[in-house]
Amino acid sequence: MKMKKVILSSMIVCLFLVSFVLAADEVTLDRSQRLNFGHVMQIKDIEFDPPQLVPGQIGRIMLKIKNNGNFNIKDVRVQLGLPAQAAFLNDISKRKIPTIAAGGTIDLSYQIIILPTATESIYNVTITTDYLNHIGDERQDVDYFGLPIKGSPQIYAIIEDTEIHQGKLNGEVTITFVNNEVADLKFLTVELQETEDYSVISNSKEYIGDLDSDDFESADFHIQVNKKKGDIILPVRATYKDAFNNEFSEELKPILSLRTKKELGIAKSNTGTITTVVIILLIIGYYFYRRYKKKKKGKKG
Repeated sequence: MKMKKVILSSMIVCLFLVSFVLAADEVTLDRSQRLNFGHVMQIKDIEFDPPQLVPGQIGRIMLKIKNNGNFNIKDVRVQLGLPAQAAFLNDISKRKIPTIAAGGTIDLSYQIIILPTATESIYNVTITTDYLNHIGDERQDVDYFGLPIKGSPQIYAIIEDTEIHQGKLNGEVTITFVNNEVADLKFLTVELQETEDYSVISNSKEYIGDLDSDDFESADFHIQVNKKKGDIILPVRATYKDAFNNEFSEELKPILSLRTKKELGIAKSNTGTITTVVIILLIIGYYFYRRYKKKKKGKKG
């Protein structure tokens, strides 16, 4: 009786081991099948030349694609799909490769142009690969990657208007900030720094906010100038973010020139006064001349 129990137990253990081995083989076979028949093409590397693509600029997209399968693939056709903000320039979107060995890679290069109307953002690019596996089955792999389009933010500052001149050293100065690049600015804050040439009477910091491409905004500051003539540099610290939320800080140096009232066109002219005085004198002179003539005529009579 004991012997039968031992034999039965041994058979159960053997059946369990066989089932485990078969299951393991099935997993291994499933993995092998995925490599042999599944989607095997993968993007290994992406480069842009120049690294930062700007609207209106010509550039290149360079790709390295790998065959991750354990078999050769044939009749490979790679199709690159650009977003509406970019176009191929003297180039085509499709490449044909006769074969790619197992574990092998191919390098592809596409010349493109970013449309001048493109706005700063990251756009999807589609890469579709059609090929034949080792048993002649047609397969298609689809991948995506981001195409960043952005400019280099840059602004400059000019003195738009001022009450300050050689006869008035205390007053307002208006500084205009101009964005003449393709990149939009966000959260622009400007701060007028003091120097030995002047003191800031008003609030020295102003928040401007967004400053779009080809746009401008102004800020007013009240200052007291400590010199009577010449040029004065008004250093302004500008801080802002670009469309990708990268922070920037730079010092702008608009120049305030201390001019005379006459140079600014605000000096009063004496020409009008002189003319008026001359006319009055002529009228008075004519009046007395007429009286004199009348008196002289009366004496003769």
